[in-house]
Amino acid sequence: DALYNVMPLNATVTLRQTSSDWDNALELVMVDNKSQLSAVRDEIATDGYTLVNLRASRKWSAVRFDFGVENLFDEAYDLPTGGTYTGQGMTMSINGIPAGIAVPGPARSYYVGINVSF
Repeated sequence: DALYNVMPLNATVTLRQTSSDWDNALELVMVDNKSQLSAVRDEIATDGYTLVNLRASRKWSAVRFDFGVENLFDEAYDLPTGGTYTGQGMTMSINGIPAGIAVPGPARSYYVGINVSF
């Protein structure tokens, strides 16, 4: 039997550009399909996926402003090591949790942050 909860082959490649006070990045996250499964633990197979993330930051003396978009193209995918999603289906009935539904990955999300050094 295969080992449980092992992440499939994956890679993250980042193209980064730094110019004066700006720092920009284009990130590509690639994950292969999960096909080596633990039958004993009822592990779920997942398809491979590719995500694109954009990141940028601007720095002024002691303040840095960060912003970005994760999963830019709003790719629908399942997390290879996320387990079983029990919030779907008939979770309130006896034996109503359907088997074999993987936890979905996050949809497109935006973020901003401010860092202050002192």
